Amino acid sequence: MKKNILPLLLLILLTASCIPENLKQEMDKGMQLGQQMMADSEFKKALAYVELHKIRNGNYPNSLSELEYLSVMDSSIFQHVEYTRLDSGYELNVNFDIPSFASKEVTKLELKYPAEFWKGLGCVRSNTK
Repeated sequence: MKKNILPLLLLILLTASCIPENLKQEMDKGMQLGQQMMADSEFKKALAYVELHKIRNGNYPNSLSELEYLSVMDSSIFQHVEYTRLDSGYELNVNFDIPSFASKEVTKLELKYPAEFWKGLGCVRSNTK
């Protein structure tokens, strides 16, 4: 899937000078929304697999590579999520960059979840808390 997106992004970047500024800003909004939805999905997918590993094995994995039965689609968590096992649980951070068409800058995506979201989970630290 990533291979299909790269040529499209390259084409958009090459033709960016032909695109009106207000359209670039609208493209940025759409890109940010799409990236936020994807980051949310990747983070929750990783969280679910880590917690499932705990249920099946009695402990949290030492690394994401210990997770079992990942599909090809699920393996995308390795690119977008950082995991560290801690003494009292684990740390899980989302790592997404969002390119901008309007300003040509790259920003880090930030997700935030309410306190209720974390109840019953072993994730003690996260950049989404």
